[in-house]
Amino acid sequence: MSVCLPVGQCLAPRRTEAIDVYRVAEIGLTALLVLACAIPLALNLVDPDLWGHVRYGEDWLDAGALPRTATHTFTAEGHPWINHENLAELLFAAGFRNLSIQGMLVLKCLGGLALLGSMAWFAGRQGVSRMTVWALMLLVAENLQAFFPMRPQLLSFALLGAVLACLECGFRQWHAERRIDFRWLLPLPPLFAVWANAHGVFLAGLAIVGALLAGRMVELAWSRGRDGWPDQLRLALVGLACVAATLLNPYGWNLHLWLKYSLTMPRPEITEWAAPAPGDPVFGRYLLLLATAAASWWGTRRQRDWVQIAVFCLVAWQAFLHLRNIAIVAILAGYWLPPHFASAASRLRPQGLALPTALPSRPLRRLLAAVVLGGVALQSFALSDRLREFPVARDQYPVDALQYMVDRGLQGKLVVCFNWAQYALAALAPHSQVQFDGRFDTCYPREVMDLHFDFLLGEHGGKRFRGAASGPIDPRKTLVHGEPDLILLDRSYPIPVQVLEQEAAREQPAWTLLYRDPTAELWGRASRYDDPQSPCYLPVAERSLHTRLAPARFDFPALPDYQLWHARQRRDAAPANAVDPAAAVAAGRVD
Repeated sequence: MSVCLPVGQCLAPRRTEAIDVYRVAEIGLTALLVLACAIPLALNLVDPDLWGHVRYGEDWLDAGALPRTATHTFTAEGHPWINHENLAELLFAAGFRNLSIQGMLVLKCLGGLALLGSMAWFAGRQGVSRMTVWALMLLVAENLQAFFPMRPQLLSFALLGAVLACLECGFRQWHAERRIDFRWLLPLPPLFAVWANAHGVFLAGLAIVGALLAGRMVELAWSRGRDGWPDQLRLALVGLACVAATLLNPYGWNLHLWLKYSLTMPRPEITEWAAPAPGDPVFGRYLLLLATAAASWWGTRRQRDWVQIAVFCLVAWQAFLHLRNIAIVAILAGYWLPPHFASAASRLRPQGLALPTALPSRPLRRLLAAVVLGGVALQSFALSDRLREFPVARDQYPVDALQYMVDRGLQGKLVVCFNWAQYALAALAPHSQVQFDGRFDTCYPREVMDLHFDFLLGEHGGKRFRGAASGPIDPRKTLVHGEPDLILLDRSYPIPVQVLEQEAAREQPAWTLLYRDPTAELWGRASRYDDPQSPCYLPVAERSLHTRLAPARFDFPALPDYQLWHARQRRDAAPANAVDPAAAVAAGRVD
């Protein structure tokens, strides 16, 4: 006897099974997208300033006091140092002391994923599907990648995310009820107090928050008239409290005054301060992000937030002036764009399209599962490869030249290009001091900065910006200013190489070549290293002028081995009649 069930009851189990299959597929594809986001955030390129950040934090930890004047330099001794990255440098120093290199890389990647996860969580609360939001997060991550090496800016990204999260929670009922939950705005001043001690981008954060709060105050005046003044007053007090909180730093108002001076000074020599150009790797990704934002806000069925759109456009305009602001645009897009992106994308789906009730065939399901698992495995391998090493390439940094200096005991006042200077001071301090480094105007006078770039870049195609007191451009001034002892050249800069070669061709040259490889050249003052009567004399036989470099990479920090240095120090400190134990054993005088 057979029983015939209604058609709806027959299809119900299969429809439930189909839904379960598609949910599992969605989870697998979301995992692929999350891993794809993690890879750009795991960027393992060594930033040229990282050595300095770690060293300055270690100096503070070792001394137990914040340095107030320039350190490790012979051209700016006693010059005030306003360091806007103190907290970040302390965290870097503590992190590299207590965690492995791999641990720091994993922590950086997890921090980036936590930032994207926060954006995805807010999007999920607004009904955006996982697949949709993580597809957009991939575009955000791609725009963050170039600005995500190990550097203090990471703290700015995290703190900006925390500030935007507080604003999202505080204004979650804004469009429906014009209601503000001020409990979520109370953390903003403490966040800015931390931010002011971590990185100078807190000024951009203040500008964004100030513009948002001002926009909300205008909306209150428009919608409530005079009845909105209590909330307007509270918003104004929150903004003023955020400004006041940034004064809780070691320098007080002097930090803000220095930032005002620094931000008004053009920096044509620095890539990050330039405008994005079509040849830049970030240019295409940024245009795609802007196009996605424009299409999302144009095609959305949701209510648009014109204050957010206005702030986004202002920051996007700033990113066209200075490409380093692209990261801020990406973070704003991650928090504000997902619901509009999902709404606009839904309009592209054919009307009436629903989840299929029929299951794919078993072989097809197995094939799709294998493809997803294979993709997860490949991306996991690529991610682990990035998190496993933090390479310092010998064809990009003077690894061998610094080791040569240590092995030969070469020390003193060192001129070195700013991209290598913080590596050099970390490797050679306290025995050597640099002329100039990547701290720029935080601790160097304008004249020293101009002097260095005169030597490194010359006129730079007429693009240079120089102080009025710096005088005419003359690359040779660097050879005498402060009486440097050594000059370490990056051979990719033609002007300093030509200047030193011309000096060497003179009848009585002031400088002599001590070391050369395909990456670097080391020159020393002739009166120190060519004179046999000088205690610093370096015989020709000990000079290395034709060093060849095999392709190799070293793990950060790739600092020199000081074994020969310490052996020389012990030998020089030993009494004249002391017996070298190694020599005594060789002569058979001791067992």
